Amino acid sequence: MIRYVSQKQLPLEGFDTPPGMILDPTNRWVKLRDCIPWDELSESYYKTLCSNLGRPAKDAGIVIGAVIIKHKLSVSDEETVEQIRENPYLQYFIGLKGFQAQAPFASSLLVEIRKRMGQTVFDEFHEAIIETVEPRRTKKSFKASDDDNDGNDVSNSGDTGSNDGGTAMEADQSLADELPRNHGKLILDATVAEQAIRYPTDLGLLNEARELSERIIDELHAKSNRAQKKKPRTYREIARKAYLSLVKLRRPSSRKRRAGIRQQLQFLQRNLKHIC
Repeated sequence: MIRYVSQKQLPLEGFDTPPGMILDPTNRWVKLRDCIPWDELSESYYKTLCSNLGRPAKDAGIVIGAVIIKHKLSVSDEETVEQIRENPYLQYFIGLKGFQAQAPFASSLLVEIRKRMGQTVFDEFHEAIIETVEPRRTKKSFKASDDDNDGNDVSNSGDTGSNDGGTAMEADQSLADELPRNHGKLILDATVAEQAIRYPTDLGLLNEARELSERIIDELHAKSNRAQKKKPRTYREIARKAYLSLVKLRRPSSRKRRAGIRQQLQFLQRNLKHIC
């Protein structure tokens, strides 16, 4: 069930704090809260929920804020909850109405939310934050560059026109070097490894090896000078039936599995002798 609360209705002055505690409006978490499009991110989050069934879900601001805090501080789920419980600025960042000593949620909630949201939704969060923060930085950089160019024009007013052109080209080149464009996001994972690796004694692997050996025998016999002689017996039909009778069982016993593997090994050994 969804209970939507707009995140634009939480001014810093309305945040309840203990007596004697005053929040600094220049704090990085206070500034970051004003930069994030909470309502747009909430729409992406609420797409994964049912609007009228189930118990009320956690507010989108709490969930989104916790995910951002976790990835910005590079801490675990448990440490994220502890940081939020101890820091009033983080509690204001996730949209709480006032400071509270209790944790707003359990650390296991982040695991469930991460599974429900998936990587695609989290990428939408990341892209929305970049699109909101980066343009402001770019404008500031352009403004600083324009001020520097104006100062250079005043100091070099007595130079020739060719020098002015060279200075402008150098300024444009330096500006292009200082402001690299964002071409996307690259995700690297050094722990990636294949998961569909079969065990060397796997029955299916032995069956494929047996079928491959049978094809090799067929090709060698067709290309040999003794094509009129009888081709070596491979018992391929018997081996195929034995393989299918075992793999069709839902839960074959260990005894039957060992017997089937031993039988396929014998067929494969016979074929290898013919090949050699």
